[in-house]
Amino acid sequence: MKFEALSLSNIQQYIRYLERALSEEPDMMLVEEVNENAIKERLCDPFFRNKKSILAIVNDEVVGRIEYHFYGCLQDGYRMAYVDWVYVLKSHRHHGVAQRLFQEFEKDCLKQHIDQYYLIRATNDNAERFYKNFTNAELSEQPVLRKTINGIKHE
Repeated sequence: MKFEALSLSNIQQYIRYLERALSEEPDMMLVEEVNENAIKERLCDPFFRNKKSILAIVNDEVVGRIEYHFYGCLQDGYRMAYVDWVYVLKSHRHHGVAQRLFQEFEKDCLKQHIDQYYLIRATNDNAERFYKNFTNAELSEQPVLRKTINGIKHE
């Protein structure tokens, strides 16, 4: 297994992975279809410049990814990361792919001197078992406010 940052050079592999994930588990995806052109545009859009994705690749096929971004607080200098998305294809689950993706992500966090990261985790049985195996981490039930501002459904 190798790991690569998502880029224009591996975007087609990433698109195939998304299409497969959507066909296998449409209820787990946030979109109804994969819009290849929109994804390519976002990859080059300055707004998404701070977004990072690490791809897990086996035999030239993307089998998982972790997507995240860094941010910080000017007042106290605390540096944080938020994990937006973690997904491994069903056929590659329980083979250490997600653990390795988190290891690669944590390496990047250390390079960037990140103090803490967090995510809003899935609550299904597999996810709960996975997250309970993290060391030096706490699982909590945090209230979250989510407000749609412009009413536009995004892909």
